Parts: sequence; C-alpha cells; structure tokens
Amino acid sequence: MRQQVCSGKGSVNTLAAGDVGDVHVTNNYYRTKWAGAVAFAVVVAFGAVYYLTGNPDVRDAWASGPPLRVTVQTRDSVVNHNGAWFFPGRLLSGGQTLRTDQVAAVMSKRSDKVDTYETTTQVTLEGNRSHTVDITGIHIKVRSKVTPAPGGTLLVYPSQGEDTNIKIGFNLDEPVPVPRNADREGEAFGGRYFDDHSVSVKEGEIVNFGFTFETVKWDVTYDIVLDEVIDGEHTTQTVTNGSRPFHTRGFASAYDQTVAPDSQDGAFAVTDRAKAMEAMCGTPCTVRLAQGTAATAK
Repeated sequence: MRQQVCSGKGSVNTLAAGDVGDVHVTNNYYRTKWAGAVAFAVVVAFGAVYYLTGNPDVRDAWASGPPLRVTVQTRDSVVNHNGAWFFPGRLLSGGQTLRTDQVAAVMSKRSDKVDTYETTTQVTLEGNRSHTVDITGIHIKVRSKVTPAPGGTLLVYPSQGEDTNIKIGFNLDEPVPVPRNADREGEAFGGRYFDDHSVSVKEGEIVNFGFTFETVKWDVTYDIVLDEVIDGEHTTQTVTNGSRPFHTRGFASAYDQTVAPDSQDGAFAVTDRAKAMEAMCGTPCTVRLAQGTAATAK
C-alpha cells in the first residue's frame, strides 16, 4: 500500500508502507557512523598531543627562551665586595672622612662606579629544556680592552671573602682568560676548572656559579659565554650583566685621590695609593695564581 503525502505547493511524495521504518534505520546508521568518526578523531587528537608533549625532541623544538634561564647578581656593596672601585672625579673633600654606611649610600647613588681589580658576581642557571644541558666550557668574549686612564678616585676595600656553590675565577690579564678553580676565600686561582669538572643542568634544576674576574693591567668590558651541548648538539649562550657588559678596571698609573679605611677608627679617608694597594693585593699587586705566572701591576 502506498500513501501520497503533500509537502506544500502541490508537491507529492510517495512512500511505500515499509519505507518509514527503513528511513529510521538509515538515520540511525549515519548517526552511529558520524559518532564513531568524531570519537576516532578525538582519540587521534589526544594521542597526537600526548606524543608531542611527551617527546623531548618535539618539546625542545617548540621550547621558547634560551636553553638555560639566567639570573645575574653582581656584588657591588662595600660589605660583599672583594676589592676596589673607580669613581670619576674626587670622592672626598679635604679632611673629610666617611663611615662604611655612608660609603655604601654614596655607592648606591653613583651609577658611574666601576669595579677595580676584581668583579664578583653570582650567576644562577635554571634548566629550560627537556634534554639535559651539559656545560662543557665557559669563556670570555672581550668587547673592549684598553689601558686604564689616569685620574679619578680609587676607593679601596680589602678582601672579605665569600662562598658560593661553584667558584670559578678568570684572570683577565691572561692573553686568553680561561675558567680556573677559585678557592672559597678568593685568595688564588688554580688550574683549569673544566679539566676536572663537568656541569649538567636538567629541566627545572638550578645551579649557582660564583664568578670572580680580576685584572691589574687593563680596563676591560666583556661577556660570559657558556659552551653547551644539548642531545649531542653544540651551542653557545651569552650572559651579560643585565643590559650591559661586565666591566672590570685595572689600576691606573696615577689617581687624583685614593680612599681607603683608616686604621684608627675604620672610617674611609684619603690615603696613599701604594699603601692602599699593598693592603688589598700585596706588593707588587698581582692576580694571585696557585700555578702559572701572575700578572703584575705597573
């Protein structure tokens, strides 16, 4: 039996008696087919995401930022510093003295001060790759290297020593400065650090380096360059002191003024250059090496 069904504007659809059930079966079939396709696509998508996020090669390829996140903290206070600073012009007027806290206040306001003889800084590295980052070497990239100009004020503060996780020293007076073992008191530099050490940093792991840079001969600006190996691939990463290079200044042939702690009451006062340098780094003043030849200030 067939039935004619009007569907508007005189059009007629003819269905057989058994056709209605067939239509329902067909609709259910396609619904099931589409649901299966969607479920399969979801499974594939989740599988792809899991593979990509779980695969260290892919994660490293998509990783943003350098292999090691770097934080630099340069020691520039009287309390923590081991050495001296250079200031343009004269720091004290005739007969004037300054207490330690007053000198610290002056330093906090003076952006033109330069580390003299020694720069100490802590560099904190945090792993930023799925693969372990192996630090196979560290070297110095020199931006400028000139003879220190005379004049200005030399502010001297004898060494106080410091302790950090990994101590590395650079003698900037060497023709090619290399990372050397530095003792905990900062009294001397020894053999090449990477001859008997290796440093590996995993993802999220933190390593602290305590760097000491010394020169008695040159006015040097420079960057630290890390030699890295990640899953067999060699790369380098440059570390600066914020937006600026590191800056360490040797001793000039003459100063307008030399200021150092007075032996009587500990206040800072104008003193003799040779006497202040002898108290800080000996006579002659040298970059102290446990082995090799020390560079000597003129």
